[in-house]
Amino acid sequence: MIYLHYKMASDILTSLELDKEFQSGKIIVVKEINGCDSAFITSCVLGHCIKNKNAVFVISIHNSFLHYHNVGLKMNYNLQKSIDMGLVNFYELGKELVDCILDFNNPTQDLLCKITEKINGMSEKHGSVNIIFDGISHLLDLQFDLREVNQICKEIIDCVRSFNNSFALFHCIALEDNVTNVLANLLAHKADIVAEVESLSSGLSADVSGHLTFKYLYKKYQKEHLQTLDVKTFQYLYKLFDRGVKLLAPGTV
Repeated sequence: MIYLHYKMASDILTSLELDKEFQSGKIIVVKEINGCDSAFITSCVLGHCIKNKNAVFVISIHNSFLHYHNVGLKMNYNLQKSIDMGLVNFYELGKELVDCILDFNNPTQDLLCKITEKINGMSEKHGSVNIIFDGISHLLDLQFDLREVNQICKEIIDCVRSFNNSFALFHCIALEDNVTNVLANLLAHKADIVAEVESLSSGLSADVSGHLTFKYLYKKYQKEHLQTLDVKTFQYLYKLFDRGVKLLAPGTV
């Protein structure tokens, strides 16, 4: 299990532009390529919301509440306390879906109703809500098809776009020659920023944990990029520590 110290999360937060104010909802996609673990990004973002007292709704299929609670203690915040205060709503969806998978009459609509109800309840109290969907690809393992998952993503994105200075982060797994890769690419087309996490092709290294690429898709529509529709991309190596993560420029290791 990887634990992150908040001060060592600043490179990730800056790269995702979460240290800047933005008017409409921002869509971030974290794409795990071929099983590389990107949980450190989700932990950085969740910690950022709690430290800044920004309301966040976590929909989790990939990792449990206990996982994030333990990470939070290492980052000097208490997830359970934030939940008790109403700042965080942690919806452990995976367990509920497994328990009820045979009871849904219309699983997509039932799930959307539950999600929108929770978002609306939080927005009434806080005004705006950030959303983290941890492991949305796993819906494909739980009898949802690609069209249904895409519809759920669209509804969440529409909710976030209606708030000021809020974001939605979708964590998805992209396996080669698999429908999960199709879903990840669909989400990438809706995103403002995509973070792609990939293991080293050479295998394990004592100095580097993997590759991390940030793609700023929204910038291709800015005036200076309109003629070429270029996507601004930054590539890094990253090193995970017991309490942190460090971004390294290629060729510096």
